[in-house]
Amino acid sequence: MNSTQVNCFLTLAKTLNFTQTAQKMYLSQSTVSKNIKNLEKELQVKLFKRGYHQIALTDKGKIFYNQMVLSTAEINDTIINLRQSSAIMRPKIKMGYTDLPFEKKWLPVALRLINTQTNLELKPFFVDPGQEHNINKLICDGTIDLMLMQKDIINEKDETRYVEVLQKGFSVVVPQGDCLFIKSNIDFSDLANRQIYLWNGHDNFPAIESLKFSLQSSPYDINYQEEIDSSVLIAYVRAKMGIGIVPSILYNKEDTDLRYIPLKTDQKLSYGILSLVNSEKRANINIINKYIAQAINISKTQW
Repeated sequence: MNSTQVNCFLTLAKTLNFTQTAQKMYLSQSTVSKNIKNLEKELQVKLFKRGYHQIALTDKGKIFYNQMVLSTAEINDTIINLRQSSAIMRPKIKMGYTDLPFEKKWLPVALRLINTQTNLELKPFFVDPGQEHNINKLICDGTIDLMLMQKDIINEKDETRYVEVLQKGFSVVVPQGDCLFIKSNIDFSDLANRQIYLWNGHDNFPAIESLKFSLQSSPYDINYQEEIDSSVLIAYVRAKMGIGIVPSILYNKEDTDLRYIPLKTDQKLSYGILSLVNSEKRANINIINKYIAQAINISKTQW
């Protein structure tokens, strides 16, 4: 059974006239008749009752007609859907992210902007923060096309390009009930004689090393304990075992029992987008970068 046989059958079932069917299908009457006979032979079922100058569907012909109308409609719908989905196929750009609280704020905004204002599709790809050393590899081998990250983490290579999006300083994490809780910003003098937990990741980041030097060089008695896990640091602060110093980008609005208070210091951490210099997707990546920057600017005013 082929499509010509089916179309001949469906048209003849509607017209009940070989001449009209032949005209509608731009076939000869003999070709229509041959297709109907071959279909009946293949199905081993009589589809039409033939009389003098008139034909009619048999009972089994009516059953077959009803089923074929449904099946043909489904096939046509499938073809239309396939053509439409092909027509709106969007080039995909894969972006690595580490699920920071701030990313949860700006990422939905970026997705919405890119989806409504471009023909591109941004595909988030989770990168384990413990695997940050592999970012260059993930970008170079095409696992991801770009990554928003802290510049200090990047081992810059000729193959990759870093574009700064924002700079953030450091914040002091203070629990409710602490005497510093009501302050709008914190000076080094406020840190004297306090138990301090300083976040320092897995590397000696230049900005943090500079901050450590400033703390040690200050005229105040400032001592700190370094902590590589920010969640452990927050747990210590929440338990009122001390206060913490973290990059301001780690601020979490859900920590309603804590305050992240800006620390008055010159040290800043750069955050930006890392991507492949000679990527074949460079034009699309540049567009994505623009909308990510716009989403971050929108989100940081509400953060």
